[in-house]
Amino acid sequence: MLKMESTLKNKTMSIDKILFNAPGKITIKLIDGRLFITPLKYFPELKKLTIDKRRKYTIVDDRTVLFSFANSIYHLEDFIGMESKWQQR
Repeated sequence: MLKMESTLKNKTMSIDKILFNAPGKITIKLIDGRLFITPLKYFPELKKLTIDKRRKYTIVDDRTVLFSFANSIYHLEDFIGMESKWQQR
């Protein structure tokens, strides 16, 4: 995992790391310790990847995630059910 320097003004929610330790789930751990656990069924591109490929990601600006083996760009809001809100931050 690679973490890039943040340029966000609002850092109230920042991703610390991403875990795939529960079958069929993605866990987003925030820097304040909170965990968001979401079923992978909502992320079919990630679900198709092996666990080793899922673990190759980069966190950009504390709230955006790029996976090395996926074409989609994911935002923290995607994982917590607020996907329409990421552009408002």
